[in-house]
Order: sequence, then structure tokens, then C-alpha cells
Amino acid sequence: MAFDKLFEPAHIGKVAVKNRLIMAPCERNYANLDGTTNQRYNDYLVERAKGGVGLILVESMYIDPVGRNHFRQLGIHDDAVIPGLKRMADGVHAYGCRLGAELQHGGRQSSSFVTGCQPVGPSPVPCKVLAAGDLPRELTVDEIRGLVESFGRAARRTVEAGFDLVEVHGAHGYLVGQFLSPFSNKRQDEYGGTAEKRMRFPLEVVRRVRQEVGSQVALAYRISANEYIEGGLTLEDTIPFMERLEAEGIDLIDVSAGIYESIIWLAQPAGFPRGCMVDMVEEIRKHVTVPVTVVGRINNPELANSILEEGKADFIAMGRALHADPELPNKAKAGRLKGIRTCPACMRCSDELGTNLPISCTINPSAGKEREFASVKRGVSRRVAVVGGGPAGLACAATAAAQGHSVVLYEKGTNLGGQLRLACKPSHKRELREVIDHLIWQVEQSDVEVILGSEVTYDTLKQVGPDVAVIATGARPVKPFTPGIDNPWCHVAMDVLDEKVRMDGSILILGGGLIGAETAVFLREKGTEQITIIEPTDKVVGGLGLREGWHLRHLLEEDDKIVIKCNTTVERVDESGILLQNRGSYERVKADYLVIAVGMAPENGIWEEVWCQGQPPFEVHAVGDCVLPRRMKEAIHEGAAVALSL
Repeated sequence: MAFDKLFEPAHIGKVAVKNRLIMAPCERNYANLDGTTNQRYNDYLVERAKGGVGLILVESMYIDPVGRNHFRQLGIHDDAVIPGLKRMADGVHAYGCRLGAELQHGGRQSSSFVTGCQPVGPSPVPCKVLAAGDLPRELTVDEIRGLVESFGRAARRTVEAGFDLVEVHGAHGYLVGQFLSPFSNKRQDEYGGTAEKRMRFPLEVVRRVRQEVGSQVALAYRISANEYIEGGLTLEDTIPFMERLEAEGIDLIDVSAGIYESIIWLAQPAGFPRGCMVDMVEEIRKHVTVPVTVVGRINNPELANSILEEGKADFIAMGRALHADPELPNKAKAGRLKGIRTCPACMRCSDELGTNLPISCTINPSAGKEREFASVKRGVSRRVAVVGGGPAGLACAATAAAQGHSVVLYEKGTNLGGQLRLACKPSHKRELREVIDHLIWQVEQSDVEVILGSEVTYDTLKQVGPDVAVIATGARPVKPFTPGIDNPWCHVAMDVLDEKVRMDGSILILGGGLIGAETAVFLREKGTEQITIIEPTDKVVGGLGLREGWHLRHLLEEDDKIVIKCNTTVERVDESGILLQNRGSYERVKADYLVIAVGMAPENGIWEEVWCQGQPPFEVHAVGDCVLPRRMKEAIHEGAAVALSL
């Protein structure tokens, strides 16, 4: 597939762009605490520029410390940031890639926890999603005019730093968008009260920024075309505003959706359809003639190219997809589609950002660590035995082989992929299959010898005689010490997901964590009509990140065939039923089957066997769930890290 439309040169205003692929602005928490950039951030962006994208929109850059969102957010608030940004621009430009800055003020969605001061906004409407729960102070008219000037000064700095495009961030419920939205703007003066007056501040910012950037630097506006919140902006509201933006001379309309109160739309988790905003952007293009971008779960070049070919958008914006694989554009252009590391929308990067951590990538251990990975020196080739064909073992084997080691991978089952094969069984997680396929493909493209159906013991390893053994045997389901739990109609969730057992009738699931919840979804998709989830805490899937947890709880709670009993435990199982206890009250219920999903324990028998024999005659490492059951990221990262250390 040629992807001719995706790699067609284009213009944004007077700025020529080599293709129609834009890296969407994503905060990363990589900057210094004073808002300046650093080598780590520059390396990250250069890697994406090298990968072939046409334009990189760096991230939302705060124009005023009062409007900062995260501790290590990039700033454009002071002339001191210009030299570092100039080095950033030079590095990106070296690969023929354009660079854009997004000017932002958090407004009511800033937090005193980060800024140390009370947030401000058009009206005193607090953001209930933020833990600090700050009540914003209403801006005075003089302060509003001062902020317009702050946006102008920020725009001047980006031009001096050599950026090619400046974008006003009017989306996602930040300050500029707050003035436009009736949800957050309750003013009754010249900056609120009617749709026309709510447009005033955004349009003043646009005009002031244009004064600073002139005609040679492109000017874009990012908008939440639908805020998906009661009382907020709808597409019917924002189309007239976008028409006004075109009249003001905007060169690009960058379309997104949502605010913090509808945060699921800011970065959509697995389960949202790919290209979930395409229809909205297609409608917008009927009303404006300037180029329009589309974003939202577009994570492969086939979909991106088809959107462009069908005339539904002018540019494709990818954020997490290029975080996961900076080489996606070059690989697509060269026809190396199997080599693309496809983002599964696991939301780990977003969850880390939400807790003020530097973001990583579940499936790309080098994201944010480009220099460390590039500086790894290949040593003497060693003979490496990897025991276990799950994500940790696959990542370790492929990475070790890439470093020039001789690798044998042992898997006791008949398939590679480990528990990821089961994690992708519910329909909203099916894209994890692409993660498995890529991990296996990496091993197949290397010189790794794969031996299936082989259960390895310490004696096996002694006989093989490797220089290094890496134990990656994963985890096994835990069964509680509940009387009767070994009845033949009681099964662990992993066997249910693996379809080793058939179940009809009513089902009770013990455990409302990730595995129990996804087993319930899987069984409903198989047609089960009666499911009850028993969870001992006060919330199902409580340990998941904000968006992933919200989406999974939504799947459970919207289904009237799934009953959730929190603060409840199973006390006994026998032929007369299942005895439940809820805060001292007891209830006996009937079910045809009991599914056990109370957690996992390390499958580390071979690790124990090795060390029980004394000092082994080879180097030994353990990675992934056999150390401690966690998530996919830890397995892949640990496997790669051990391989790089050999």
C-alpha cells in the first residue's frame, strides 16, 4: 500500500509540510521545573522528527505560571526559555520536520497543588475532577486584557525560537475554551452572557497572536468541537465559531473534544472505535475551507490514509501512536507495516501524566529514554536461555538477539504470548492482539531459536549450559482459603477466558478487579444472562487508571444483566449455595458456577529451584510477573532492560 495521500506534501498557511501527518501535542512531564527544555525532551522530539512525521506540535506550553498544569510542563512564559526552544527547533528541523508551539493557560483546570496559588477563570466554576477542588477566582476585565498580551508575548517567543507554527489552545476546557463555553463562563459583561460575547476573549487572543507571528508563521486554533458535558459546547455551537476563526485568518483548525469533566474524550481508551472523531470533522469541513485536522484513536497508516482519501480531513494528528513508535511514518512509507509497534490505547502514559510522573510507554521502553537506549554498547556475544514466552520473555529474547547474543526461548505451552492472549479476549481489548503479534514478529525476525511445548527445569538449564538464564515464567491464579472453593463448578477466571470450560446459566464472579471485571464483560459477550460480581472493597476496578477504570466500570454498570455487590465476601461454598457476607449481614445465593478472580501469584518454581541448588553455573535474572504480578508495561520493560544489561 503506497499511502500516497498520507505522504502528500501540503501547506498550512505559507508553511510547507512534507506530509499530512502531525504529531498531536501531548504533555509529557519531561521539562525542567522552571519550564525550560532539556536534553531528554529534545532527544525525544528529534527521534520523532527522524521517524518521518511532517509536523510536531510540542505540547501545551503555559503562558503564565498561574496556568500551569503539571510540574514539568514546558513553559513559554519568559524569555529565558527561548535558547532551549531554539535548540529544540534546530534539532527537529534537521530532519525536514516542522515544529509547532501550543499556547495554553489552564484556567479553572489548573491546581494549587501544582502552581501554589488559586486558579483563575472566567467565572468561579470549580473543576470537580481535580483532587485539589480549587474554587477559581473570577478574572477582572483588566486581567483578561493582560492575559491577551501574555498570549502575544508567548507567540513572539516561539517565533524568536524558530518555530514554524503557533497554535492557540482553545480545547479541553482550558482558559481560552472556558470563555467560549457556557458550562464554565457565567459572566454577564462584555466577555460573557451571549454566544457572541463568549467568543470575544478567544478572538482577541487569536488577533493578538497573529500580530506577533505575522504571515510567514502558520497560526492554528485547537478546539473541543463538542465538550460532551451537559451545559457545554456542542457541534452546533462551535461551527459558527470556527467560521469566525476562518474569517480572522486562521490557517488550521485542530479539532478535538471534551473537557476535564468529560476527560474520556481527551485521550480515548481501548474500546473507543478507531477514528472516533472522523464523522464530526467531516461535518466541520462542510462549513470551513481552511485545513482541518482529525485526531482520536487513529493508530495505523491504513486508517489515516483512508480518512484523507475520502476527503474527511486534511491532516491526521497522532499522539500516542507516535509515542509508541516514532518510526511509524518511515515504516509505513517503506511498506514495513508488520514492523509498526501499534499503540493499544492502554492509557498508561495518560495515567502517569495525571499523577505528575514523566510519561513512559507500555510497549516502547525507549520512549523518553532515547539517549540511554542509543548509547548501549554491544559486548561479547553470550548464550542466553529465556524461559517463558509471555511479554517479558518475548521482549527480552528479541532485545538480546538485537544486541548480538545467541538466544533460545523456551515456552511450555504451544503458543507464545502468555497471559496477553487472555487479556485481549474481551472485545474492548482486542487491539492487544496487535501487541502480541508485534512481540512475536520481533522474535521471528531475529535469530532467536523458539522451542514450544518444553517445560524447563534446573536440570534442563544445566544440560543446555547457557551463559545467562532469564526466568520469565509469569504468574498463576490464586485461590482463596474459602471452604468449598474446590467444588467442580468453581473455576479460575484464566480458564474461563481461555475457554477451557463451558458455562451456562447463572455465574458468580469472586473479585471485581481488572480480571474479574473483564471476565464479566467477556461472558456477557458470549451470551451469559446472569452475572454477579462480588467485590470485598467499596469499588470495582478501583486500581485502574482514571480513563481505563471509568470505561470498564461504564461497561459493567450500563449492563442490566450484571449485578455488582461491593463490600461483600464469599464465606462458604457448598451444594446448598454460596454464603455471602456484607458488613455483618449474611445471604445465601444460588449460582451454577463460581468464577475465581482474586489475584495472581508469581509462578517462580524454577527460580526457587535454581537457587535452592546453590550458586548456579550461569548468570540468572528474573523478569515480569514471576517477580511480582503487575501489568504489561512492567513485563516488557523489565525484559528489555535485562537484555540491554547483558
